[in-house]
Amino acid sequence: MSPVEVERFCEHLRMRNYAHHTIESYRLDLRRFFAAIAKPLRQISWRDVGRFIGHQHHQGLAPTTINRRLHALKRFFDFLVLDQATLAVNPVKPSHDLKPGRAFPKKLSADHITQLFATIEHPMDRALFLLMWRCGLRVSEVASLNVSAIDWEQHA
Repeated sequence: MSPVEVERFCEHLRMRNYAHHTIESYRLDLRRFFAAIAKPLRQISWRDVGRFIGHQHHQGLAPTTINRRLHALKRFFDFLVLDQATLAVNPVKPSHDLKPGRAFPKKLSADHITQLFATIEHPMDRALFLLMWRCGLRVSEVASLNVSAIDWEQHA
């Protein structure tokens, strides 16, 4: 690890009135990174950052946690780049950021479906909800349907 540079960075954050908790989180994130990479500061490349991301991902960490750690790294290396004698290029690239996935919709139980349809009074609303539920259609897909979309001959 590069303890001198990390402490200079933390002092820089203190002078900029960052919260104590934020500074300590950054310090811990930087320790994790340097422990995982185990390379001198000047030899760290964008590939090392990518390997760190992969390691974090394989540990089962959420994309938001990994992105927070990447942000700490980016800020640290930006700080070192500004001090031209320390580092020439930031190895953290915008392409390293992970896009947080969207959770899949939860499957409704039979009781929940029964409760939902018990609250729907208008026959047209009931038909639209049945169509969405049975066919897996989105609201926007049902809203754009017209009578010509119905296959009257299939009766199924």
